[in-house]
Amino acid sequence: MDKALDQYTAEELQAMLYHKQKEAKEQARKEREEYEKYINDTTSDIVKDALELNGLMRVFFDSTTTKLSNMRDKLNTYGEIKSTSKGGFHRVSKDGKHKIVYRYSTICAWDERAEKAEGLLREFLTDFVKKRDIKMYNVVSALLERNKEGNLEYSRIQSLYSQENEFDDPRWREAIRLFKESFRPVDSKMRIEVYQRNETSGKWEPISLNLSNF
Repeated sequence: MDKALDQYTAEELQAMLYHKQKEAKEQARKEREEYEKYINDTTSDIVKDALELNGLMRVFFDSTTTKLSNMRDKLNTYGEIKSTSKGGFHRVSKDGKHKIVYRYSTICAWDERAEKAEGLLREFLTDFVKKRDIKMYNVVSALLERNKEGNLEYSRIQSLYSQENEFDDPRWREAIRLFKESFRPVDSKMRIEVYQRNETSGKWEPISLNLSNF
């Protein structure tokens, strides 16, 4: 039967405390090792899965690019590629359920003048356009929406240029001018997009190949 605490000598109590501390440290060490093993194994598993998926994506990209290039050649033979498309096209399956888009995309950069242009344009839209033409306000505001990378879309901003003479307000004119001057093309590439039609709404829904969209 265990003795009452007051029956232990100081040396015995000290030995008991040392034993408990040793047990606690050993338990903490084991838990730490298990934690580090879990973190390390999980990290490795995710990277291995990502490498496998990356390989599949590369095969898909190479195969799809070849198919689309061949399709473009055949469409071009029958005069179904617009001269203004820069080699891009879109096709819908015969049953109307699937669509592919192969389009030319300009990768661009904007300098600090684009931020000033955006500020002027939003100020003008709020002060003037919103009160008089809500439809125009919504259209132009949509053109200023940024993509998933947080950048302005060149094709959207380019749409503003055709409306340069729509308003005489100096903020509008200055914003368009600054956008034009701040744009700098960095690269260009063909972009692949695939869609399926929603059977309920009838709208096209993108088949995402980007993990950030899930």
